[in-house]
Amino acid sequence: MRLRSWFPVVVLLAGFAAGPVHAGDRSLVIIFGPAGEKPGSLAVHSAAGTLRNWLRMDGAGVELRQPGAPNGQQLTRNMPPKDLDQALLDAARGARDTDLPGFVDALDQAADALARRPGKRLLMVFLENPGQDVLASVKGGSEEIRSRLNHTIDLCRANSVSIIVMDPSPQASTETWAPLQNLATATGGALVRDPKVLDNTVLIVAPMENAASADAPPMPAAATSSGGLPVHTHLIRTQPLRAKSVNTDLGPMSGLLLVECPLNALEFQTDNRAGKFLVQAHVGSTIRDADGKVVWQTGKEITIKEPLKKLPARRGGNLYFMREIQLPGGRYTIEGTVDDLVSGKSGSASEPLHASDSLPGLAMSDPLFVRELNESSDRFDADQVLSFDRKTALAPLLDPVFPANQDFDLKIYFIIYPDLSGGKPDISIEIIHDGRALGRSNLPFQDEIYNTAADGGTMGPKGEQKHEFPFLATMPKASLDAGTYEARVTIRQGRNTVTRVVPFRIVSPTGGS
Repeated sequence: MRLRSWFPVVVLLAGFAAGPVHAGDRSLVIIFGPAGEKPGSLAVHSAAGTLRNWLRMDGAGVELRQPGAPNGQQLTRNMPPKDLDQALLDAARGARDTDLPGFVDALDQAADALARRPGKRLLMVFLENPGQDVLASVKGGSEEIRSRLNHTIDLCRANSVSIIVMDPSPQASTETWAPLQNLATATGGALVRDPKVLDNTVLIVAPMENAASADAPPMPAAATSSGGLPVHTHLIRTQPLRAKSVNTDLGPMSGLLLVECPLNALEFQTDNRAGKFLVQAHVGSTIRDADGKVVWQTGKEITIKEPLKKLPARRGGNLYFMREIQLPGGRYTIEGTVDDLVSGKSGSASEPLHASDSLPGLAMSDPLFVRELNESSDRFDADQVLSFDRKTALAPLLDPVFPANQDFDLKIYFIIYPDLSGGKPDISIEIIHDGRALGRSNLPFQDEIYNTAADGGTMGPKGEQKHEFPFLATMPKASLDAGTYEARVTIRQGRNTVTRVVPFRIVSPTGGS
């Protein structure tokens, strides 16, 4: 494996992974620390719903650990809800009188146990903000606890274990103790103060819709496909501009719904006498709710009729169909279809989607592998163009596959939606293989947050305040061994952190991985 420099920084990704991993392996360890009775009850109620959603995924496991106990308790999807709730309540009560050093011991043991497991690893910590009197009573004081937490952070970062810290302290209380915040943000996790957003936070840190079954390697885009034509579909979550008001700063999830099909899979009807060729296809998108009812649908017939001399270029391109949509929170299935009107062949693809309501503050779109759009070969029918600098249009790669042990350019596109009153975001990207990070690169945010000149991406006219900042991370001349990988993008701004993951495959020249 060879990883060269990232653009626009010259930082080499370091570190290697070992050991097999199943795509469905998803380990979550939950541990309770000292908390009052009322905050602890709120935490338990929130955790119970989140764990049930997690356990619905194939290959997902949950282990409940308690300070002072040598072994953890396995929670399974077959547990009656009341038994799962009771196990969490017992753990929260048992941890109520635990001292801070004992909790830190248990935390370090939980992190070490997770580091030895394959796949996606998530550590969920519930701990009420320790007061100054508690910190003063610890032998060695707060610096001793800070040092031990830093050890846990280093262990988690080295093994790609993300930590979600939930501080159930009353919202009106003082801010969360800085080392607890760092425990979350430094590991690519998140700090949660409001129990209502715990489930959404887990989806952001460890997206469930990107998991595949344990019996098959993860497919980077569509979960299922059928028909004679190779079709891919995917929804890229975005963030709309919302007024800062109590009634309007929340809203439905926005996204870009994409359908992709290689043009060489379609029939090219040639007319030598006229010196032209014809390609005709109908492309459609459908969204169904959890009951299978159609809640949104659109389609369009696309015709390409050009001189024969342009035929070779067209055969090397893709047909893209993209529409902007909004959906209220809920579970859906998105479907993309392509019907070749010349040959009569069809193809379709679908994938599950968990839409959550759009929240104010720091956010980012889903990352997307891209290449430069070639209008002489690609046909892109869309409401808007994907662009980084308003000069170069980008083509999405919904099934990102790259050659093994050969130089190629790895380009990842995403949009940052910062808190406009905050400072510049910190951006990092990790390449994950076999459940471990091969390395990490920090990328500079070179724009200005508060800038009235709308000079990039899909911004409004000059004079409007930008609310979205397109970003293109490029790794030129990368070379990787065959296998399945993930690119993990993390954005941090102040105490807020958002992480998104996009999978890709590296295949050998014979097509194996």
